[in-house]
Amino acid sequence: MTLEGDNTRARLIAESRDLYLEQGFARFSLREVARRAGVSAGAVYNHYDGKEALLREVCGEGFRIFSSYLLRALDAPGARERMAASAEQYLRFGLEHPRDYRFIFMGAAEDAERLAPPAHQPEPTFQFLVDRVRECMQARVLAKGKPDEVAALIWSHVHGLVSLRLSGHLSRFGSDAAFIRFYKHAADQFIAGLGP
Repeated sequence: MTLEGDNTRARLIAESRDLYLEQGFARFSLREVARRAGVSAGAVYNHYDGKEALLREVCGEGFRIFSSYLLRALDAPGARERMAASAEQYLRFGLEHPRDYRFIFMGAAEDAERLAPPAHQPEPTFQFLVDRVRECMQARVLAKGKPDEVAALIWSHVHGLVSLRLSGHLSRFGSDAAFIRFYKHAADQFIAGLGP
């Protein structure tokens, strides 16, 4: 793809994400995306077959960004530290890319099903957490159990905190720096509670 094609694609993805967040799937329009991106409606179809294909690409791009955050956690020295770093990177992604976070994690359930990869393809970012859980179980940081279920518990906890922060429900903690301190403590306490 040419540089101009890459720029068009990036604009289409950003405008599609924002339009979806404003209006939802039912009112999402490729014509409006084209108008906002400053291209013709035909140009959108040069890149995507329809709105579901475009929104799946938006979802994929959000997960690519999210994955780049999670991979930073692998630099931590041990299993417990990698788990803590994974939770921290989850928060950093949410705070630094709130619109991508909202798109991939806070949309309507029916849209998540519509835009998700096929069921036989597990989501790599969830598998990343399952791997950290398995690693912590082997290191006796977490009690033995089903790694998928424990990963879902941990994800539910951190997702709840980040989503509440982004939706304004945890504004009582003040600045992002203050919230980060609270979040790290809360995540640490939660992980400790899952210990052997």
